Amino acid sequence: MAPSPPDVTVVVIVHNDAARLPAAVASVLDQSLAGVEAVVVDDASTDGSGDVARALAAEHPGRVRAVVLPENSGGCGRPRNVGVRHARGAHVMFLDSDDTLDRHACRNMLEAAERTGADVVSGRCVRVFLDGRTGAAKGERAWMPWLYKETAVYRTLADKPELLFDTLSTNKCYRRGFLEEHDLRFREDLHYEDLLFSATVYLAARRIALIPHRVYNWNVAVGGGAPSISNRRGELANVEDRLAIHRQIDALLAAHGDPDLKTAKDVKFLKHDLKLYMSEYALRDAAYRKGFRALLAGYLPALDPAAADRVDPFLRMAAHLVTADDDAALLTVSERIGGKGRIASPLSLRNGRVYWCDRHLDTPEGRRVLDVTSLGLDTRPLASMKLAAHVTGHRAERGAQPAELRGRVVNPLGRIPRGELPGHLEFTSRADAAHTFTVPVRASANRTEVAWTAEFPPAPRTLPIGVRDTLWNVRLHLAAGGTDLVCPVLVPAGTAIDLKVPVRPAFALFTTTWLRAYAT
Repeated sequence: MAPSPPDVTVVVIVHNDAARLPAAVASVLDQSLAGVEAVVVDDASTDGSGDVARALAAEHPGRVRAVVLPENSGGCGRPRNVGVRHARGAHVMFLDSDDTLDRHACRNMLEAAERTGADVVSGRCVRVFLDGRTGAAKGERAWMPWLYKETAVYRTLADKPELLFDTLSTNKCYRRGFLEEHDLRFREDLHYEDLLFSATVYLAARRIALIPHRVYNWNVAVGGGAPSISNRRGELANVEDRLAIHRQIDALLAAHGDPDLKTAKDVKFLKHDLKLYMSEYALRDAAYRKGFRALLAGYLPALDPAAADRVDPFLRMAAHLVTADDDAALLTVSERIGGKGRIASPLSLRNGRVYWCDRHLDTPEGRRVLDVTSLGLDTRPLASMKLAAHVTGHRAERGAQPAELRGRVVNPLGRIPRGELPGHLEFTSRADAAHTFTVPVRASANRTEVAWTAEFPPAPRTLPIGVRDTLWNVRLHLAAGGTDLVCPVLVPAGTAIDLKVPVRPAFALFTTTWLRAYAT
């Protein structure tokens, strides 16, 4: 007699990830729900992942099946579609080879599906941050936690448009008959296929259930390894694919005929997609930034203008400045968005109103978007202004000529007193913040900025501790009218820096070594 079909098929996709695939499959086999199978789809790996998948299938007959594609598809869409075709379960889930399922994921999601009759059940995904070199956990953060505070059931997407923020396909359990009935498949020719697939699923579903239980562990390697396809935001092709997918979603929503859903999706684009890119915009080189502005300027007019009024003012400002092709102002907005409130613009005061910059103020819309009077930057204590020391140049040591580091700090509304300012660079050990040493700087403030210079004499400086203190953060301290301004030292994108500071560890007095500057 043929075995009964499983309750849930988990489609596990893999490409060149042989080392982590067994853990992903183990998280399927260890589910507290007995009726679960894994279909592993290898996307033509070259590292033996296909052999690992076959070995797992041989070790767990009836519970693991392996499918090896003859040619690499270049994305996640085709492997997932192939996996669905091979699924035998009444419900389907998706798992990436570098992630894992919570032990009770299938049980909790299947129970919710059967209790509510939902076509799709979505649970809590948690991003687990791992050391890229050691694999040790460094912390975790829930994905869109505000959506998963309690159990909820929605008849349609219109009942909860905010679902459009959760574009993941992997923290969800789908009724397989629902996928077949609506021919729901992933795009195979574009990245960010999850965004379009999720929007299509939400629109087609006649009942959507959310549960607060943890179901998916999204492992994120920090400081090691190549980024995933969707995280390669420094490539313009990445931007093009995201915008192409958004245009597909726009067409889908237009055909659906609910303008409120289109507005909700545009709010999501500004709050999430644009924010991702703008938080890193200042880290990119000039060629990338120019291409990025051109791509975004071709898409932003398609957004509902009402969406901009429902997002953070600096995201609204970013959209306006992209359209105006103002790279200089966008760099300062990027630092504000990605630097947790950092101020990199000198600001402008006109008719009692404070504006982020002194351009684009010739139209009512420009003045409205750039008005930051409500932030109180003209009255806030100077020490809380979150300024940064941007490196503008340096000189390597040459003979008797000492090494030199030069930079600038913006002077917002001229609030830093003009003239010469006492100051120093503070080097702080990452191993122990109590271990520091300083280098004096010459600094002079004018109406819009403070220029500073630090010289590093050739005589070695003695560090507090020896070999343990190998990494040091650098901050600029300025004494400005009785206020100690503390500014992180930042290196602009594309700036090459070759600077060495001679030092002598305290516990190795006869050994001279160097601290070499680098941009993180």
